[in-house]
Amino acid sequence: MIQDATIRVTLYKSKILSNGEHPLMLVVTKDGKRKYSALGISCHADKWNFQKNEPKKNHPDKLKIETIVAKRIAELQNKALDLKLYEQAFTSDSLVSSVKKPKGKNDVFAYMDALIAEFIQKEKIGNANVYKDIKQALQRFTDKSETLPFFNVNEDFLNRWETYCRERNMAETSISVYFRTLRAVFNHAIRKKVISKGLYPFNDFKISKFETETRKRAISREDIRKIEALDVSKQFQVQLAKDVFVFSFYNQGINLIDIARLRWSQIEQDRLRYTRSKTGKRFNLKLLEPAIQILERYRALSGSNPNNYVFPILFTDRHITPIQIDNRIQALTSRINKNLKEIGKMAGIETPLTTYVARHSYATVLKMQGNSTAVISEAMGHESESVTQIYLDAFENSVIEEANKGLL
Repeated sequence: MIQDATIRVTLYKSKILSNGEHPLMLVVTKDGKRKYSALGISCHADKWNFQKNEPKKNHPDKLKIETIVAKRIAELQNKALDLKLYEQAFTSDSLVSSVKKPKGKNDVFAYMDALIAEFIQKEKIGNANVYKDIKQALQRFTDKSETLPFFNVNEDFLNRWETYCRERNMAETSISVYFRTLRAVFNHAIRKKVISKGLYPFNDFKISKFETETRKRAISREDIRKIEALDVSKQFQVQLAKDVFVFSFYNQGINLIDIARLRWSQIEQDRLRYTRSKTGKRFNLKLLEPAIQILERYRALSGSNPNNYVFPILFTDRHITPIQIDNRIQALTSRINKNLKEIGKMAGIETPLTTYVARHSYATVLKMQGNSTAVISEAMGHESESVTQIYLDAFENSVIEEANKGLL
């Protein structure tokens, strides 16, 4: 008791979490008024000793829980002692508010916030948005908890989160992204020596079990020619979608985000120089004739100023901040992909077209021409050949299927 304030831990049975556990709370009482402070950890009622207000001896994380509780109580007691020494009055509410909540390097949510801030600083808004979405998903799963200690995320936690996602009929690819991103957070924290390798929960929980194969994304060289032959010049937005698709195909599968950011200063005669947003890899490409023709179509619109964007996706006077740029690209991506699907129907192509199909098609056409996976990987700016192989899996399967016909 310090200055007539008492601090104790309690299992808050009034609230039941999705995993059947109850949150652990600190109860600060002063002048007859109570203030509850969440610890960010929880416990099953059958694993809690209500007489001693501590985890039972058979609780697997007894020591960890007691350590967190003791640390938090000590923080509050030290703060109360400081206030007493300086003869400053306080209430139970002001005492709790004066001590930062137990979020920091050892908390998943706090660590993700730091990574998000770093992404934004580096203008990687897309990555920041992915981490924001997954943090929100985790908070929904943990009943909007403000904290998630790393040690709480174990194999059992991951299994329950997987069940939670499946019960909500989430797509397999989405679940895979959720878990791969969380794994990336752990790997980053371990690499930075924020947490120990012993806390890594993905040794037994295998993300590879998620079925992430998608429908065929690449189209043939003949289908590319069908798209090129279409006359959509009277429909500006459709023409833009066609040009973006064809430009990507003829420039080593350049991503839409990098196409949108291209400025005329990056076009020097018959060469294109740019840095890939996703990986930071620099490219210096020789422009092929179809790509040059596309550039000439837009030169009259924006080519008078080398600082202008090449394609009418971004505009220098409207899209200034990284967030404005990202929001604009996201909005245009949806519109462009919608128009590409219409182009596919017009050309009689069964595969639903997206900007990503152009990138896959570039890789597949090069493979069909006999180029090695290593060459294709370098051309596309992949960090490893294993990434490139994902692009080529559909091609490899079709080759095998064709070869199997020889058995008949």
